Amino acid sequence: MKVITIFGRVTKDCEVRETKTGKFVTFSVAVNEGYKENQTTIFFDVAYNREGIAPYVTKGKQVTVHGDFKTTLYKDKTYLKIQAYKVELGAGETKERDMTVDEFIKVDRQVGLRNRMAEGQTPADDLGNDEIPF
Repeated sequence: MKVITIFGRVTKDCEVRETKTGKFVTFSVAVNEGYKENQTTIFFDVAYNREGIAPYVTKGKQVTVHGDFKTTLYKDKTYLKIQAYKVELGAGETKERDMTVDEFIKVDRQVGLRNRMAEGQTPADDLGNDEIPF
């Protein structure tokens, strides 16, 4: 397993995807390397299992991604992929407050609760008859 940390800008708004095991988001990050005429850009495809960050990961945002690194070769082209375990937004930007994963989770839970309440459900509706609410 290879672990990597990158800092760059999101190249397009992230997409929420769903599998049999749950939802996750995908997005691409561009990282500049080198200086002036020697500068190149490296693109990474990122997958992250917290769909609550989707509204915040938009094109042009600076992000720091920590995760497992993998390369794939397809038709003579190398693809760089990261399965993220931590994503931080706004790193280096003074206009925006940095958000941690714990804050994303809290926002995601609040949005889910708000949506259930709008549908007429209560938080207790999520519990089965034999579940204890603590």
